[in-house]
Amino acid sequence: MKKINAFFWVKIAIALTLAIGIPAVGIAEEIYMRGAFDGVAADCEEIVALIERGDADGAASLAEALRSDWSQKRDMLEFIYPNADVKELQPQIGELIGDLKADLDDDAIARAKMIAALAENSKNLLAFKWKNIL
Repeated sequence: MKKINAFFWVKIAIALTLAIGIPAVGIAEEIYMRGAFDGVAADCEEIVALIERGDADGAASLAEALRSDWSQKRDMLEFIYPNADVKELQPQIGELIGDLKADLDDDAIARAKMIAALAENSKNLLAFKWKNIL
């Protein structure tokens, strides 16, 4: 029986690390991306509900929180997915805040719905799909 050298085991360890590591990183990216865009859409739906109930101050504070939260997530998403849609959300959220501060409720509702749709479309565009690989 032949003696297996240590280099063989190093090659096996590297192969296993890559075989497990690459899919794990891809899955983590997918989970992070979906959570980020789903969070934006949910916050926008809540902003619309607050405006329709007449709570413009609550909607404005939620929009400010959304801007802060998205600013943090945007940096990571731009690193993972260099896509114009990721960059487009930040100015739209700023416009939403401006609409709320100017008491333009109809415009704010329309913009919040547009941001939610943009987030959903971006998620669908960037999501992993087997048909894109096969």
